[in-house]
Amino acid sequence: MENQTKTKSILAWSSPRIKRTAVDAADSGHPSTSGLRNHQNPNEQSQKRQKYTMPENRTVMKCYYNSEPEKRGYQKRMHQLWKQEYPDSQITEPRLADQRRFIIRNKVFSEVELEEIQKICKANYHQTTAQTAAETPATLGMVEQIEPEESVELLQEFDEPALETPVEPPGTLTARQQELKDKIMAHAAANAIRQRLPTLKTVPKRHLAPLMKDVNAVLSTVQITSIEQTNQYAYSAAVIVTEELGLLQPRQPQRKSTGKPKWKVRLELKIKKLRSDASNLKNMKERKLKNDKIKQYLIRKYWLNTRKIEEALEIVKEQITATARKIERYEARIIQYRQNQLFQSDQRRFYQSLNQTTDTVTIKPEKTATTKFWKELWENNKNYNKNAGWIKEFEGKFSQNKMEQMEITTEMISKRVQKVKNWTSPGSDQLHGFWLKHLISLHGKMAQQFNEMLQKGSISEWLTTGRTYLIQKDPAKGAAPGNYRPITCLPTMFKLLTGIIADRIQDYLEEKNILPDEQKGNKRKSRGTKDQLLIDKMILENCKSRKANLHMTWIDYKKAFDSLPHSWIIKCLDAIGISKNVGTFIENMMEHWKTELFVGNESYGLVNIRRGIFQGGSLSPLLFIIAMIPLSTILQKTNLGYQTSKNSHKISHLMYMDDLKLYGKTKTEIQSLTNTVRIFSTDINMEFGLDKCSTVALKKGKIIESEGINMPNGQTIKCHQPEAYKYLGILQLDNIKHEHVKTVVSKEYTQRVRKILKSKLNGGNTIKAINTWAMPVIRYTAGIINWTQMELDNLDRKTRKLMTIHHSLHPRSDVDRLYLPRRSGGRGLLQVKQAVKEEEHALAEYVKQSEEPALIEVKNQKLLKAQQTKNQYKKATLQTRADSWHNKTLHGKFLDKIEGKADKEKTWLWLTNGTLKKETEGLILAAQEQAIRTNAIKAKIEKSADDPKCRLCKEADETIDHLLSCCKKIAQTDYKQRHNCVAQMIHWNLCIKYHLPAAKNWWDHKPAKVVENEHAKILWDFRIQTDKVLEHNTPDITVVEKNKVWIIDVAIPGDSRIDEKQQEKLSRYQDLKIELQRLWQKPVQVVSVVMGTLGTVPKDLSRHLEKIDIDKITICQLQKATLLGSARIIRKYITQS
Repeated sequence: MENQTKTKSILAWSSPRIKRTAVDAADSGHPSTSGLRNHQNPNEQSQKRQKYTMPENRTVMKCYYNSEPEKRGYQKRMHQLWKQEYPDSQITEPRLADQRRFIIRNKVFSEVELEEIQKICKANYHQTTAQTAAETPATLGMVEQIEPEESVELLQEFDEPALETPVEPPGTLTARQQELKDKIMAHAAANAIRQRLPTLKTVPKRHLAPLMKDVNAVLSTVQITSIEQTNQYAYSAAVIVTEELGLLQPRQPQRKSTGKPKWKVRLELKIKKLRSDASNLKNMKERKLKNDKIKQYLIRKYWLNTRKIEEALEIVKEQITATARKIERYEARIIQYRQNQLFQSDQRRFYQSLNQTTDTVTIKPEKTATTKFWKELWENNKNYNKNAGWIKEFEGKFSQNKMEQMEITTEMISKRVQKVKNWTSPGSDQLHGFWLKHLISLHGKMAQQFNEMLQKGSISEWLTTGRTYLIQKDPAKGAAPGNYRPITCLPTMFKLLTGIIADRIQDYLEEKNILPDEQKGNKRKSRGTKDQLLIDKMILENCKSRKANLHMTWIDYKKAFDSLPHSWIIKCLDAIGISKNVGTFIENMMEHWKTELFVGNESYGLVNIRRGIFQGGSLSPLLFIIAMIPLSTILQKTNLGYQTSKNSHKISHLMYMDDLKLYGKTKTEIQSLTNTVRIFSTDINMEFGLDKCSTVALKKGKIIESEGINMPNGQTIKCHQPEAYKYLGILQLDNIKHEHVKTVVSKEYTQRVRKILKSKLNGGNTIKAINTWAMPVIRYTAGIINWTQMELDNLDRKTRKLMTIHHSLHPRSDVDRLYLPRRSGGRGLLQVKQAVKEEEHALAEYVKQSEEPALIEVKNQKLLKAQQTKNQYKKATLQTRADSWHNKTLHGKFLDKIEGKADKEKTWLWLTNGTLKKETEGLILAAQEQAIRTNAIKAKIEKSADDPKCRLCKEADETIDHLLSCCKKIAQTDYKQRHNCVAQMIHWNLCIKYHLPAAKNWWDHKPAKVVENEHAKILWDFRIQTDKVLEHNTPDITVVEKNKVWIIDVAIPGDSRIDEKQQEKLSRYQDLKIELQRLWQKPVQVVSVVMGTLGTVPKDLSRHLEKIDIDKITICQLQKATLLGSARIIRKYITQS
């Protein structure tokens, strides 16, 4: 018994959370006599012992597990298996057994690693046993017996059931995969403090996909027994992948920021010194400088012995101006980079930064008062009124419904995880949704572990702990604790689990038709607030047209989501027939809800949530909606409400989450409905926010004075006439305030467009920002607000004017092209008029197909008039626009030039990527459209008296094509610089390919005339020596391999001549090709790299680039270099007007 107490089992000696990694253990200095790497004689081995490597230690454990250690004689079988792997090894049986004990005692492998090795051995257990039995003699000598405790533990492990995810057989992991596995296991074992990982939005798929494939192969071989381990391995895999991609920087200790970067401090000190020199020079000039040392310093520095003081003083002033301008330029470049990076990674934060003004001072709420406010709200557990009579009626309505017991499958995991957003803020586990989505080898394990939690009804505490950020609602109300909205970031696995449960509950609610039509929150296949606004608009207009009576009340709850009792949620789940395991799980889950409050990055403390719901998960909104189902049931039963006609459906209320609007024909009806809502709310311990509630009365379609609604408990809902009420974002009273809403929305739209254009976003991001941040302001009102054609056209005109003011749109550029998709050669801007019309067509189509009584009334009232579907309207509009652009004499000329010659998809690559500055993008498009005022345009189109000839060469008419490709005056300067820039990119890529000296970035690369190594030789603009006189013997780049030669020549002709230039380049070097094949006795290929001056890509360019196999430089980058060169020429020689 004493021996059994002291002896530890194999798996008890290792822990998944040990600080020491397997790599550290491999270098522990334990003596070994394996002799695998250096075969020595026994005497030498006794004097100098070698260390075991990790693969050797792994083999030791495999031999041990395969040797049937629960039986006598395992040491000899273990040694025989070792000899099969290492026939030349001199290690003895006792030494091998000692090494096995050393591995266990010193925790060379973690528990998880030992389990994995054991599982692999188990897969081939019977086969190994048969082979070992055949090779083992019947009679064995004296052998060491395995410890009893170890034998029991091993037998228990062998009897464990296998996981659903199949484990790959031994030997299937590649060396690269094994390396990744060692890193992941080491990181998981370290269990270090987690940090926020960077997003991978900018990582090309071709780099990420192979790495994720290897990581999934690795994780499929790891045995995981708990949800904590699954989360840990997922995070460890994410860390290792991020490290492998070079995106994870080691966390640096936080230093106190000086507020200014070093380069700026250096330049400011330089300006300060120059100003001091300027002052001293001025004093010296006026003979006021008395200090001889300063005089001598100025004489030496500014060469005053040979230069006048006035000249030196002017130089200093210009240096001050130039240095100050350099600071401005550097800062603008930094802002541009940061804004585009932020936009790519987190658009929401970028838009928030645009809304922040420099004079805004962020005032944080007082910490103690804020924590006390939320603790009193959330930790004050309240119950519902169990004696309320309407509860029994509600229970009876759904008593026949019963949801089946829920079981989570791998398919459910894979389906739900696709809905998880990749890079939204994670919870305390710091695991983004991207990793759960793409670590597919963990889906089976998660399904098994989620099921265990669901069936047991238990949940780990870390899953239900959130991070709640308090976001200020109304800046005008200051830092009052109640003026903040709590948004909670939850662990990603918790959101995945609750999302699966929410999907199943939603399926059940739809199957049994439990959700009321009046509630549009979180409802599938509905338009949400648009449904309610359409119905509301229909009621108001029907009342006006029929001159009917109508009474309306807007109900607002005080902290609705934060005050809902948990006991009432559980009661409602049980009443509608939710399965027992789901109900029990949700009940236990809510008992463990807690969150840490944050304002900015400052923690305000931990709060237990015993009332209310998390505002951050997909299950919480559904739970709120379920808790409000009885209210709709009660209101429906009253048989009160407004009717659009005598036999039509009665509409008593509309709900969107907690936004409630009541309708009644008489004052008595609206009082009855309002009091019914009050009773329900009191019974479930929810309160009205009376300051935000309002009522209004209409008699014969006209608004009348009202005293409000006096309720039995003494509370009064006042009539806010003549003030309008904002319902779901739309201002209304007796009717929708169309003109007021138009003014507010138009102002907000133009403000957002102006802010975007003032930013430093590049061309593509600018258009995307307008489409995704400014346009939704207008689109939300479509179908609700009565926009006129002229008003929409004015908004579009205003947008174009703002773009012109900020130099992102040329004033003479084509309007139709602006609204075409980028893949078709346009800029992809959404037209306001088209966006509104598309939304109206989509709403009309939706209402037409709806079978909901209220929406049928909307259709009968003919609020939406559309003869086409949204797709039909959009397709017809785009086609009309494309035809209009193509048929224009000047603007469509570029399309005619490249027709049949260019690869149109690749020609517009620079537009689809959108990496040029918006000013440059607008200039290039204007050049393609012949919108720039060259001399030829002035003379022939505008009919001015200007000379149409080129201002430089005076030989041909000055067109954009002539200036960019045909002017002899700048052929050896600007054209050559643009040409060399493109050729330099290719040269740099070839140097990288052949491991030749090259700069880190292509723009810093300086091609040498000759570079070579054992792989290849590259010649730059080098005259090839031949025994015959050849006219064309100096290609741009010549690549000489051992068995092949490439002649590469670059040309940037006018866009209409790309075919001719390509053929010319190929034929020009045919003689040189033949001569080199004869002289060098190697096959020679001519590669022509041709790009139009305005970005046109020939059809054969991809094929030519594939020949030289460059992978660092893309066609889009070659396009960008060409276009930047062309833009520089236009800016240099043509004054835009």
